[in-house]
Amino acid sequence: MALTPTSLLTCLISSALFTVLTWMLLKVDVTLKTVGRYICFFLAIIVVRMLLPVEFGFTITLSSRHILTELKELLLSGVSFGTYDITAGEVLRFIWIAGAVGAVLIRIVQHRCFVRMLERCTGYFRHDIRTIIDRINKDYGKDKHFQVLLVPQMRTPAIYGLAQPKILMPHNDYTEKELNFILGHEMMHYYHRDMLVKMLCEILCIVYWWNPIVHLLRKIIARVIEINVDCRLTAGFSNEEKIEYLECIVKSMKEGAQPKSAMMIMFASQRGSAMKQRFQCIWDNHWLDKGRKGFFIALASCLLLLVSVSFIVEADYDIDIPGTFEYPDSETSYLIESDRGYEVYIEEEWIGWVKEITEPFTELEIYKDKENITNEE
Repeated sequence: MALTPTSLLTCLISSALFTVLTWMLLKVDVTLKTVGRYICFFLAIIVVRMLLPVEFGFTITLSSRHILTELKELLLSGVSFGTYDITAGEVLRFIWIAGAVGAVLIRIVQHRCFVRMLERCTGYFRHDIRTIIDRINKDYGKDKHFQVLLVPQMRTPAIYGLAQPKILMPHNDYTEKELNFILGHEMMHYYHRDMLVKMLCEILCIVYWWNPIVHLLRKIIARVIEINVDCRLTAGFSNEEKIEYLECIVKSMKEGAQPKSAMMIMFASQRGSAMKQRFQCIWDNHWLDKGRKGFFIALASCLLLLVSVSFIVEADYDIDIPGTFEYPDSETSYLIESDRGYEVYIEEEWIGWVKEITEPFTELEIYKDKENITNEE
């Protein structure tokens, strides 16, 4: 198992294709009605693929003599910064790492500000909130303690935290039934480990901060998570109760600045087509339809992941050596190791690269760099 530039590129291309395909499928109503809940399998393979941008022992290498070769030559081209000479690839690697560090620092600052804000908040004491939580816990067969806080800065209810979950409530005047809807929704997020999924998405966004596909993937996962919880919560609802639940969501959809935290899932943060789709799934409730198709979709997803890691396209640096000689003179010819393979120098003139040492180069000296040649002379 090895991480290489081309294995990373192959991972990014395959993940982008999978993500765009999932986004297109989610926009089709028929998809939601037939295989909606099983999209989770497809999303899981995208996440796993992005976490494994490597080539394995069984990976088959395909050669590219054009685009990848030119791209790799560009990455290995020299860039000068004063007295320092580095490659373009090293510059991009530095920018990537610096951006990821910056993304981590931004989230740390946001988290500290968010925690300080919560420390100034009081408990939410409207209605008998503890009785409602105990009743919902009993329905779920759980006994986790949830702290409920009144957070005036919030525009919509949310759940926050992993070990010590907090349900954050805005200054809305909710009825007891609406509180049952909201608390049931947020507690289900916690019990379904959606907070862990949220954290994993944030990690991907930090690592691939420059990749818009990853941010699209995060939005898709957030949409699927909300629909899944909504449909599970309302599975046994009558039409009247569904209407009341939808009205509760609309009541919580307030515009305005919202405190930010990577460890928070909000009750009604989506807008536009995403919210319309969410309402449709709640009303029709085809999301939880069961059948043998789930097995086949899971199997297809695993096969797709296997295919995506089974092939890698590598730049081909093989060259045609001029036919003016059979064996280069070892006194004036040599090889220099490089990321591209071996640079070939014939009569001290650069000819090109070879990927492997074959005839007629087997008798030539191999050097780490040109400085070694100078020192030996």
